[in-house]
Amino acid sequence: MYTAAIVGAGFIAAKRHLPAWFRLRRDVRIAAVCDLDRARAEAMSRDFGVPTAYADVRRMLAAERPDFVDVCTPPSSHAAIAAAALKADAHVLIEKPLAMKVEECARIIEAERASEGRVTVAHTELFHQSVIEARKRIERGDIGDFTGMRIFYSTPVTLMTADSGHFANRLPGGAIGETAPHAIYLAAAFIGPIRDVWVRGRKLLPQYPWSPFEDYRLELIGDRAACSVVLTYTSKHSAFLLELWGVEGVIKIDMQSKILVNYNRVNQSPWGIGFSAAGEAAQIASGAFSNGFSYLTGRFRNIHDRLIGDFFKRTVNGLSPSVTTEDGLETVRVMNVVNEQLQSSRELPPLASGKPLDS
Repeated sequence: MYTAAIVGAGFIAAKRHLPAWFRLRRDVRIAAVCDLDRARAEAMSRDFGVPTAYADVRRMLAAERPDFVDVCTPPSSHAAIAAAALKADAHVLIEKPLAMKVEECARIIEAERASEGRVTVAHTELFHQSVIEARKRIERGDIGDFTGMRIFYSTPVTLMTADSGHFANRLPGGAIGETAPHAIYLAAAFIGPIRDVWVRGRKLLPQYPWSPFEDYRLELIGDRAACSVVLTYTSKHSAFLLELWGVEGVIKIDMQSKILVNYNRVNQSPWGIGFSAAGEAAQIASGAFSNGFSYLTGRFRNIHDRLIGDFFKRTVNGLSPSVTTEDGLETVRVMNVVNEQLQSSRELPPLASGKPLDS
């Protein structure tokens, strides 16, 4: 029986990671929860029936000697916690991003090289079955030569932006620091290493002065293609949409409903458009039925189940991590460029004439 410890007793640990670990209970025992706020760690320990709670990571590592350490804390603490866990030769799962700065990522990579433990970065969206399927279809050439992609991500304003105390509002670029890493590593998985970055932020909600921007536009240029990203924090609605296009077709994914649709609209006649729309509707209905059936029969596995199951199985079988520290470093490198551009960006002043540029 292996043992695991959870560091961080916030939302992501309680609602996502711990339930996924408990599904591995035939092979893994959750030995401890650790959080700087001891009361919060003790509360989680009671709620989930975890034997021990700690407020100090090093004491926990020395006392429990866990085989696995799951780091669910804010990014600024990742490097120190991961280095300590790796020094104890534990295998480490780190919530994205790997760290805040490239230098911190290098510290983790160095600690990993000196340790018997291995690190996996929780780039969770890569574990969506629809994303895995889309990557297979592109590799097979189902949509012809891959030529580009687009990501739209709407985070409800009430989730982070309206909360002045939320840690995301203290990140260098604001709330983008919490959600943009998902877009960056997803883009990199399809377009290859990212070589060029362009980003602009716009302030739209003055009632939240602690939020630097609520609308962000990114262009990511990779070796194979480019990706346009829109990140908005202005709506009460949530959305996460991914489009991938090639010479012969387009794939659309609703990352929340987990429905993948092949979009085919070569024929621009009314008949062709209607036939295409009917086909898309049929795929959506089929996907919804399939997902609903999986939920009802208990066969559905969410992305954290897939992530943590993959982390555990690959580690105990001596396989390389699905998401390496080098992958995590690449996301942080791009995110650092995004933050630098946001800090130096300024809105253009209004035209003196008040006329549009093309007048």
